[in-house]
Amino acid sequence: MEHSLDSAAWYTHGNVLYGLGHYEAAIARYDKVIAAQPDLFEVWSYRGYALEQLKRYREAIASFEQAIKVNPEYSLAWHGKGVALAKLGQYAEALPYFERTLKLDSSDYKAWYNRGSALANLQRYQEALPCFERVIQLTPKDYKAWYNYSRSLFYLGHYPEALAAVEQAVTIKPTCYYAWNHRGIILSRLERLQDAIVSFDRSLELNPNDSAALYSKARCYALQNKTDLARNYLNRAMALNPTLQRALAKADFRLDQLLNNLQQATQTVETRC
Repeated sequence: MEHSLDSAAWYTHGNVLYGLGHYEAAIARYDKVIAAQPDLFEVWSYRGYALEQLKRYREAIASFEQAIKVNPEYSLAWHGKGVALAKLGQYAEALPYFERTLKLDSSDYKAWYNRGSALANLQRYQEALPCFERVIQLTPKDYKAWYNYSRSLFYLGHYPEALAAVEQAVTIKPTCYYAWNHRGIILSRLERLQDAIVSFDRSLELNPNDSAALYSKARCYALQNKTDLARNYLNRAMALNPTLQRALAKADFRLDQLLNNLQQATQTVETRC
């Protein structure tokens, strides 16, 4: 009985520490509980989530597996293992765990979201759509669900529908810079270049170091044949992220041409020095 009371105190203390973000300390408390009572699946699961917060995903997986071994019907452990696998980039392996979670608890909006994200990362956008739709049904104010729903629609070529979805995202969360950037990309695909530039400007107001927005703005100016402006924003994008932005520019005919001109100009300056 005394063991049980001590375990309850350690468990409660661990949960308080977890809630405060003191994950190492929380794990130490959970370990004390498990040492006394190794069949407490909730503790194994909370321990797994604390390890996830510390990005110790392999250890987290082992902890969730212990929880599942004790109680195969505990949905949070299945979900936790799926999250850890996804964090390791193992999206295909994560999917069965999200699916098992949803069989046990079909109202778990986080599991729906994570299943959709895994499918999107596997470029299975058509399958991802109903997952994000379900999240939106359960939590209509989830701006990340609207954003990822928009991205899946975009990659399927449904630009007007993608625009409507991202409008919801920026209405709910006006400070989400990457949603404004995504909105601009959709508008540029719809050949609404000036509207796209306004959207990129909003992204840059929120995050001046958003190299993706700078690159996209450069592309819009290149499409408008505004070479000086395009060169300016392309230079700024490459200064922030040289490898990525050069690769993107080389994949785009207009910006590749502009990039070659920039390189020639740089070589000329270096020769003069």
